[in-house]
Parts: sequence; C-alpha cells; structure tokens
Amino acid sequence: MGEVIALIRIMPSGVISDEKLNKIIDDVKNAVEAPVRLGKIDIKNVAFGLKGLDINVAVPDSEGGLDPVVEILSKIENADSVEVVDIGRI
Repeated sequence: MGEVIALIRIMPSGVISDEKLNKIIDDVKNAVEAPVRLGKIDIKNVAFGLKGLDINVAVPDSEGGLDPVVEILSKIENADSVEVVDIGRI
C-alpha cells in the first residue's frame, strides 16, 4: 500500500501573537498520532500581519484518507479554518 502526502493549511481566526501561533504548532504535534506522520510545519505570512501554518502529513492509504486528520486539526484552539491545499500519493 502507498501513502497519501498532503499539505494542510491552518488559518487562525485573525492576527494572533507569535506565542499563540507556537501554541497551535505544539497542539498540532500533540494531536497527530500514528499511523499519521507529521512532516515539516511552516509559518506563512499571508497578509497584513496574518500568519498561517502549512503542515505536511503522510497517511497510509488504508487509514481512510485525510478527513480524520483534518477533523482532529480543526478542533485545535485558535484554528479557524483547516483545509487540504495539495495532495499527492507515493
């Protein structure tokens, strides 16, 4: 079986402090559990002080896709929107 590789973007509800953004990163690291593998997490400047997170994840094909991962990430405090930006398969 292969793996699904995805880029997931988390956007906060507005402009938040770097401290809160780092808290979101820590929450992401704690929320993602095996068999999902967490890759690189990038902070992206969107506009006018608004920052988002780009998160790379790898999920085995047999695990039911990305919906469970998106659902878990959407429950993180200060995460207003969670969307799959790019998807591929290896």
